[in-house]
Amino acid sequence: MAIGTDIAAARQRKGLTQHELAEKLPFCRSSVALHETGRREVNKEDWKYYCQALDDAVFTLKRQRDATGGVYIPYLDGPIVEHNPAALTFLARRELKQAKEHLNEIDVSKPVDMMSGAETSHVERTINELLDAAAAAQTLVIDLCSRLDMSFSKEVKQWQGSLMARQMIARRNV
Repeated sequence: MAIGTDIAAARQRKGLTQHELAEKLPFCRSSVALHETGRREVNKEDWKYYCQALDDAVFTLKRQRDATGGVYIPYLDGPIVEHNPAALTFLARRELKQAKEHLNEIDVSKPVDMMSGAETSHVERTINELLDAAAAAQTLVIDLCSRLDMSFSKEVKQWQGSLMARQMIARRNV
């Protein structure tokens, strides 16, 4: 899907007109229209403006995917994923439980370079379980923010501030 189509879809999810979106951007309404139709390319430098103005988690994740060549944790939108709070909470709990079970089976007293092939294979499966859990948890957060009319971007930034305060990540001058 082209970025213009993504912009239009996110704008519609947010209930914004092109004019209302343009008021939040350093572009005019006609530029937004040209971007949406693909008649004008959206520069990568301008992605951040659209991410901030739209404050749409799915749009932001797609830009992360595009910027990193596909290295991102996706929003779970497949046909078997039910997007109601109870079902997503159950999914997140199940994935977290499976990841925890895999983590408990890793012999952490052994250096990684001393692990057998079977142990290394188990670590790889554990990584996949952890990524499944991260995707399920992220999808739950996105849907809860949407249902509660909360800003996903604001919540993520506050969380990052909390991580910095707890010294879990280094301070960033961004």
